[in-house]
Amino acid sequence: MKQALKITLLLIALVTSIALAADKLTVKQLQKEATKFDAKEVTLVGKVDKFQQKTSKAGNDYFVFKLVDKDDKKSTVNIYGQGKLEKPPKDGDSVELKGTYRVEKKIGNSTYKNELQVKPDQIKILGSAK
Repeated sequence: MKQALKITLLLIALVTSIALAADKLTVKQLQKEATKFDAKEVTLVGKVDKFQQKTSKAGNDYFVFKLVDKDDKKSTVNIYGQGKLEKPPKDGDSVELKGTYRVEKKIGNSTYKNELQVKPDQIKILGSAK
């Protein structure tokens, strides 16, 4: 009985880890099926480009950058987050991000396309730029 329980728990752990790994997308994969992921939470991996930490006219901190596919430099996603990062990524850093993807988002008179909205704690630096 104990052996069957151990095997069951191991199988559950294996299936869960495979499912979690499968949920990570590259930027290129996201762009191939952008409408499928519209308004959904996704986990992306890629490289940071043009990171900027800013403060709005109203005094609110935010950050923006492009996430570039590691194999296809033409595939990018715009990243937006509110708040300030204690350890901001550098251009070229490999990162993993979790956030809500939008093919198109309208706020007032502005339209934002191909954007992943993240929170500061949803950014994990996987490797430093070389």
